[in-house]
Amino acid sequence: MEVFDTHEGHHFLTKDKVEHPLDAHVVMEEAGALFDVAYPASAYELDVPWGGARVHTPRVQEGANAGTPLHKYVIRTDTMDVLGLHSHKYAETEGYRYIADMAEELFPQKTTSCTVFGVGEKIAVTQELVAPVDLGDGDVIQPQICWITSYNGVWATSVYDLTERLFCQNQLIGKPLVKVKHTKNHDSLLEMRVRILEGSIARAEALASMARVLKDQEYTDAQFHLLTEQVLPLADDLTDRQRSNVYDRRSYCNTAWNAERVEFGAGNRWMAYNAVQGAEQHRINGRARGGSYDPMKAMEKAIDNKTPLAERAMALLTV
Repeated sequence: MEVFDTHEGHHFLTKDKVEHPLDAHVVMEEAGALFDVAYPASAYELDVPWGGARVHTPRVQEGANAGTPLHKYVIRTDTMDVLGLHSHKYAETEGYRYIADMAEELFPQKTTSCTVFGVGEKIAVTQELVAPVDLGDGDVIQPQICWITSYNGVWATSVYDLTERLFCQNQLIGKPLVKVKHTKNHDSLLEMRVRILEGSIARAEALASMARVLKDQEYTDAQFHLLTEQVLPLADDLTDRQRSNVYDRRSYCNTAWNAERVEFGAGNRWMAYNAVQGAEQHRINGRARGGSYDPMKAMEKAIDNKTPLAERAMALLTV
């Protein structure tokens, strides 16, 4: 499982869910995600001795696409910001509206958030499809799905199953239920495959079952201390700065563990996992220069499957 964060850059509803329209178009419009795009040809300017500056547009030399500009930009038409640069084969869409159309057609009035990364290079949209699951003692998880896509080529259009733990706002993200690259048949392919989303309910049930098993297994402070040493080992060849970073990360984990213990009392393996996962999500993956926190960075690392501490912790806790 990977994780990503609930954070300030993530656009949640401006009103309570009971009052706010949960239409994907409304939520994405509020987040500033429904802008138009254009695809101008990529060209370069070159100074030549005999004629000053000249602009050249490289073009396909042969075949059915002969004469077509070899590369093209994706730009926002409202701000002129560049979102991506692609070959002439890159399939064009008119913006992110097709995500809103698909989400609303499949699961109407279920959209709860939208994140726009940077100037619009990437977006993430969440929907809540089923009721929250109470694991007992006030520990509640909320199954969701998350749509992601991009114009910079980093993220293929995908739909992930997602589970949010309400106490600490930890979010657990699994493997993509749908993953489709931009093609000329992009929308139709996504529509054909989206039936896989039915599996999100099954995955949420599986996670709840695993959580209950871990929750029933006692875990002491001493065991958690040992867990942090296993997840964050100190190698002999580390520099002083690297050793300090390890100790800092262990401290983040212990702080999260103490918060779990204050909230839920006696420790268990589910709390131990969430302590490590939460520390990585909220304190480590989003850490920026100068000690500040960049929530966008944390979210991107989770989607890009860069959460090694949570993975190690889960492996050790489920042995």
